[in-house]
Amino acid sequence: MMRIVAMFSLLAILASCAGPKQPVVGSQRVVERSAEKRPEWITVPYFEDNEIMYFSGGVRGVADYALGLRQAKAEAVKNIAESIAAKVRTEFTQAARGANLDEEDIGRFVQDGIAMITDNINIQGMLPAETYYEKIEQVTDYGVKYFYDCYALYQLPRKDYELARKRALEDMAKKYREENNKKAEEAALKLLEKME
Repeated sequence: MMRIVAMFSLLAILASCAGPKQPVVGSQRVVERSAEKRPEWITVPYFEDNEIMYFSGGVRGVADYALGLRQAKAEAVKNIAESIAAKVRTEFTQAARGANLDEEDIGRFVQDGIAMITDNINIQGMLPAETYYEKIEQVTDYGVKYFYDCYALYQLPRKDYELARKRALEDMAKKYREENNKKAEEAALKLLEKME
C-alpha cells in the first residue's frame, strides 16, 4: 500500500515538473472583442420589430479590421436584398394567387415586384445600427498570427420598406396598363389597396 501511495506521489511530482503545456498548432483564442458579450444578432441575418427591419452580415478570418467591417457591410447588404426578396415573394405570391393569374404570370408578377421594390429601396442609405468584432490569435508553426471576425448590423425603417413597396406596386400597375395586361394590373392595384 505504501508503495502505491509513493508511486502516485512520484507521478504527481513528475507531472508538476513537466512545465506548462505548449499550445497546439492551429489552436485559437479571442484576445480582444468590441463588447463584453457576443451579440445574438450576429447569427441571425434578418429580424424585425414593429418599427425597424434589421439586417446583419459578417466575415471571419480577415487580416485587416477596416476591410473586415467593409466586407461585413457588403454581406449585410446582400442579406437585405435576399430578405426583402423573400418577403416580397411571399406577399406577392399570396396576392397573385387570388387574382386569377396563371402560374407563369404569377412568377413574372412576383419577379417584377422583387425587382421594383429592391430598385426603390435605397440600400446605400441604410443606417448602421451596431458593429462587433473579435481579434483572434492563432498558433502557427512559426509563432502566432492575428485576424479579425467582423460583424455589422444595419437597420431599415419599416415605413421606408412600405413606401418602396407602394412605389413598386404603382410602377407595376402602370407597366401592366401600358402592356395591356389587365389581370396583372388589377392584381397590382388590389395588392396596393390591401397593403395601405
